[in-house]
Amino acid sequence: MSAETNESPAHTDESPAHAGRRARLRSRRPKAPAPAPASAFVIGTLFSGSTLIGRAMTTRISGAHYVGELNNLTQFPGLSHKTAARNCGPCSVLGKDCPHFTGKLREQVTYDDILGMHRRLARSLNASVIIDGSKYVTWLRLAIAQQQADPADRTRLNVIVTARNPIAYAISHRNRTGQALWQGASVWRDTYVDAVRTANTYGLPQLVMRYEDYMADTERSLERLSGFLNLPLNAAPDTSALHDTGGNWSSFVPYVGKAQVEKHMERFDGAVRAEAEQFVRAARAYWNDEKPREDTRWHGSLDAADANALLSTPGLTDVAGLLGYNLVDIVQAAVRPKA
Repeated sequence: MSAETNESPAHTDESPAHAGRRARLRSRRPKAPAPAPASAFVIGTLFSGSTLIGRAMTTRISGAHYVGELNNLTQFPGLSHKTAARNCGPCSVLGKDCPHFTGKLREQVTYDDILGMHRRLARSLNASVIIDGSKYVTWLRLAIAQQQADPADRTRLNVIVTARNPIAYAISHRNRTGQALWQGASVWRDTYVDAVRTANTYGLPQLVMRYEDYMADTERSLERLSGFLNLPLNAAPDTSALHDTGGNWSSFVPYVGKAQVEKHMERFDGAVRAEAEQFVRAARAYWNDEKPREDTRWHGSLDAADANALLSTPGLTDVAGLLGYNLVDIVQAAVRPKA
């Protein structure tokens, strides 16, 4: 007998009965559960572009959904604006009922279960990563403590640190609160020290996204964010499914246009209308229906004494350097030229 006849064939035809049996066995195997949604916490100060960047992630990164300031939605004591809307901002501006941020949701979710709230929103929005824009480091630490108290909770936590340069922030802080520039600089310093320290203490993956970098090269910034979240970046934005709570009025303009935002604001009265008007008074000149325009109103707005007061804030230069800012260049842009 030849060698060829002794060798088993490399491939054999399988009978229909065997193939059917294998298919039945496969169908009986329990299906692997769908992976739990991850949570990404946006941490930073006010005026850091968090809403702008968060909504861009929703429209461009497949599976990611920015849900806004959930601290306001749950009215967390000490971390919430009493006049903040507790509904879906984009749907409200468009005059629609939101199918996700509903009255039932507001009744059922609580700051006592932040990650449970994320999971509920992930199911409703069909998202694999929920991006929480609450910004407060205290909110993140509360979520960490809740997770540590529940050994069964394996939610992956990530941190996106959004930052605007400290000079621009201190000027915006002064304009909004009336406080001295050095006070705003101290808030900026303490916020980012706490953010980086907390992420490092608990070993959480973190990415710093500077507002200035995002405005200078939005595409590159979104590539970094999609890579950090391990989700694909879509070539074109999809603005049809924006659902989030909170956010400043200017952030709605690129999606719905100036006229729609103005029309919506006219519906309010009392404290809500006054707060909204105060917030957008200076921003209207930067409203753009096509795409956001970088806010450079702080350029040339300081005298030398103001700049020295800011630079003398202990630790400010060091923390700015950790986030990638060169304060020398920033101060040069902020100081008015001598007459």
